[in-house]
Amino acid sequence: MIGEILEKIESSGIDGIKKTDLKKTFGKDCENMLEELQGKEQIFIEKKGVAFFIWTRDNYIQHITQNDPKFKLMLNMLVGVSQSLAKVKAHAETLEEELEKCSTHESVSKHDDFEGMFNSSLNESSTSIGWVPFTKIREKVCETQNLSKDKFYQMASTLIENHRDRYEISSGGQEGIVMRGLVHGYVRNI
Repeated sequence: MIGEILEKIESSGIDGIKKTDLKKTFGKDCENMLEELQGKEQIFIEKKGVAFFIWTRDNYIQHITQNDPKFKLMLNMLVGVSQSLAKVKAHAETLEEELEKCSTHESVSKHDDFEGMFNSSLNESSTSIGWVPFTKIREKVCETQNLSKDKFYQMASTLIENHRDRYEISSGGQEGIVMRGLVHGYVRNI
């Protein structure tokens, strides 16, 4: 019977149905069912004049949108805020993508600059046998690239790992890159 009552209320549309009309159709027993439906917020009951009218949720929203200027104004403002938030979110996502592109490009560029400076410093400081202490290279590269000691050795380690065919390292020295538990303080081109 609840389903039939709900169908009858739904069919009344945005005008709603009088509570007395429902009582005539379904009897006085429908009062408890109406309270149950109202408790679940499936229907809304409002007094208009001397009669009580009943709507389903969607029909009630349409009814008050058309008949209550304050509600209509607030709903329009809410829709405007929602659209503005959507625009801001879309703009933020675009900015985030651009920032990611820039940071990726910057890190690739910085890595290329590092490799060039590393090779240049290695060639300039090379002795007759080719071995150069990492400290000499670090001092030149860190000065021009504005890198910390740790960042330099991190990037140098990555460079040498990626290009084992171009560089040879030797253990010893006070500082250098650590591989297999040993400090490798000297490097040369192969």
